[in-house]
Amino acid sequence: MSASIIPFRFARRLPQIRKTAAYMLTLPANHAEGHLREQLRRLEDGLRKKGVAERLIRAEIVSYEGAIRAHLWRLLLSEGGAA
Repeated sequence: MSASIIPFRFARRLPQIRKTAAYMLTLPANHAEGHLREQLRRLEDGLRKKGVAERLIRAEIVSYEGAIRAHLWRLLLSEGGAA
């Protein structure tokens, strides 16, 4: 018998998303991108070690990255007084 491992949606982990986006805001752009790439790589490696299917890993990485970038834009816009 084989079981499928389905991870909790990382794009719904709001405290981690807010923390990552806020930290990225304090860094120069190239360092912020590097930080995000490293966070995504760690997430990908962790999911792979747990036996999550590759297609689910890809979906998680894309949605998590999108959630972080969306929150980062919200922070940028509110900091600039546009929101």
